[in-house]
Amino acid sequence: MKRQENIPVFMVTNWDMVGYTATTMVSVLCNTQRNIDFYIMDCGLSDFDKKQLSTLKNKFSNLSSMSFSKVDIKRFEGMNVWYYGMLDAWAMLLFPEAFPDVKKVVHIESDTLVVDDIAKLYNEDLDNYTIGGCPEIAFGATSELFPSKEHVYFNLGMLLIDCDKWRQDNTTEKCLELGKKYGKKFNCLHQDALNMLYYNNNYKQLPNRYNLGERKNYVKNIHPELSEEYFAQEWQHPVIIHFSPNKPWRTQHSFYDSKRIVKYFNEWWFYANQTPYVEGLKNAFIAQRIEDGFKGLKTGIDNYGCSMLDTLPQDHNCANIMGENVVVGQFRVGNSILSTKDEKHLMLPIPSTVKYTFLGIPFLKVKTNKKGGKSYKLFGILPLINVKRKNNGSERYKLLSIIPILTKKVK
Repeated sequence: MKRQENIPVFMVTNWDMVGYTATTMVSVLCNTQRNIDFYIMDCGLSDFDKKQLSTLKNKFSNLSSMSFSKVDIKRFEGMNVWYYGMLDAWAMLLFPEAFPDVKKVVHIESDTLVVDDIAKLYNEDLDNYTIGGCPEIAFGATSELFPSKEHVYFNLGMLLIDCDKWRQDNTTEKCLELGKKYGKKFNCLHQDALNMLYYNNNYKQLPNRYNLGERKNYVKNIHPELSEEYFAQEWQHPVIIHFSPNKPWRTQHSFYDSKRIVKYFNEWWFYANQTPYVEGLKNAFIAQRIEDGFKGLKTGIDNYGCSMLDTLPQDHNCANIMGENVVVGQFRVGNSILSTKDEKHLMLPIPSTVKYTFLGIPFLKVKTNKKGGKSYKLFGILPLINVKRKNNGSERYKLLSIIPILTKKVK
């Protein structure tokens, strides 16, 4: 009987993300029968972190090997940044040159969870394309950078790569050049670069069961075949869950419904519990929920923390965008689309009403209107503070809704 080849899987991580990376790795190992070779693009791991990740070999017999490649972040200077102002996301482009002996590989990000055998993905035929990816469900309108209605913009939560063809295409250097050329116009960084390089659907489109995120379907607006029915069918056979925008290490709430737990939240913590990082993850989760609770009280957003966009630098086009206003490459307000090049938006508010209780007793209600104005009422009926907000961002605060106490002007 012929021995089956190992499945190469590579990820990008650093000291801050390593606990999430380990969780994804455990989910791969738990659900895959064949041996796995993990390759890690190291954007700042300590020796301790490498040892901790290596302890997974003691728990999973199908973890065949684990290799690390140190990334020189200076190569990405001048390109746009992502969460916490980091450039690490670009590092995935370097894999084929860092490991020249790998011919085909699965790339998954650290906010994914593998819930079925990853061999199903690895065995997909790329049909002579360099890469295979899944449509981005949140890409709902054409833009200056991506004007074609024919191209199906793909998401990089998962990518299947023919490394030999990638190297022949000189994909790494071409994408880095695009990143430097377009700078902050690339809101989605390397994802934008790869979509631009492999434009006009010059890639193998794979079923979304390999990259399923609990998001609203905007892509159907330009690609009707990617309908609600299509995604509902894909959810019947999930292989990879992509926690975008919800991050289970930060919140249990659904991005679109704060009263509901996000899909696969409990499963993520099941796999996290099998990593050496679980205690730290638990403590960080509790601390983050407390911090986000106070921020939500201040902003009137009851599901604050359901998007990591608040961690972006303030000069990033997507900084602080909350809720359903997020559309890939653009901002959505009501039924209209605002291009990022038209105007800078720092907090596009979501009309909402948030009620806070203490020991089961309602003590505060915060109502936010579509302009971002807020009213705070004690016990839900007694006016406390009213904040009136103008379109230019100026705010006027009134105590008991009648006594002016503060005016904040925006020039």
